Amino acid sequence: MSLQVVTPSHAPDFPSFARLHRSVIEHTDPMVRHIVAVPDRDVPLFRSVDTGRLDVIGYRAVLPRRFVSTIPLARIPGLPRGFRINAVNATRPWPPIRGWMLQQLVKLAVVSTLEADVALLIDSDVLIVRPLVESTFRDKAGVVRLYRSPHGITPAMTRHLAWQAAARALLGTSKVEPDSPDYISAFASWDPELVRASTSRVAETTSRDWRDVIGSRLDFSEFIFYGTYVMTLADARYRTNTQQRSLCHSHWDPTPLDLEHADRFLDRLHPDDVAVHIQSNSLTDENVLRHIAERMRSGS
Repeated sequence: MSLQVVTPSHAPDFPSFARLHRSVIEHTDPMVRHIVAVPDRDVPLFRSVDTGRLDVIGYRAVLPRRFVSTIPLARIPGLPRGFRINAVNATRPWPPIRGWMLQQLVKLAVVSTLEADVALLIDSDVLIVRPLVESTFRDKAGVVRLYRSPHGITPAMTRHLAWQAAARALLGTSKVEPDSPDYISAFASWDPELVRASTSRVAETTSRDWRDVIGSRLDFSEFIFYGTYVMTLADARYRTNTQQRSLCHSHWDPTPLDLEHADRFLDRLHPDDVAVHIQSNSLTDENVLRHIAERMRSGS
């Protein structure tokens, strides 16, 4: 039985990641490794975190050589301004691979290589505030906890609906979950064995490398992909530990927190929550983030 923490990150998130890593060290058993996957240019920066429990993995270590970095180009003329390109598949250069898409590919690739029983995926803008133990994420039968929010996707959530459709297409299944669940979380546990099974399914249904297939998608969510596989194609025994709470108290609002609102946010922390999440897009000031970390460390 074993637990490993996996975080995708990059240089702009380094201060937040360093804070997250300190909280992982503080709240996990010394045997727990923290794996961070970053663009290759950022590897030296993240390796400067010298705790003895951090494994830094560059993208090239888990992606095929045919995935060629285009980071110096930043963007390709003719594409929408917000369409940030990070790589091109040399064997099928169109469409190019966006940075957000590449990060999801890397996340699946890293977890698929793990021999651990539980992979805990944690974003850089999360802070662990209570002990993390493997038993929290596995039931007595050994089934890994799956965050699943029934009716979490409404007809108005067009991007989420596109991600649902993409997951079904990639997995080659027509099964539609009637309660339209959402699986997306900044803090989620996956079973590496099921990640391997889900990506193998893509390869079987398309007769292509799953990384090429998923990398060519414009619409994709790794969390919805994994959850859809578990709930529609995996053995039924893997569906016995679905939970509606993520165990992470999140601030998803793009409005930044000030000190007063940060304290109010922390006052609403559920007794079962083991982490807090302040979305980086909220642009919450660094002083407020430090205040949150210090308050949680002091237990006040």
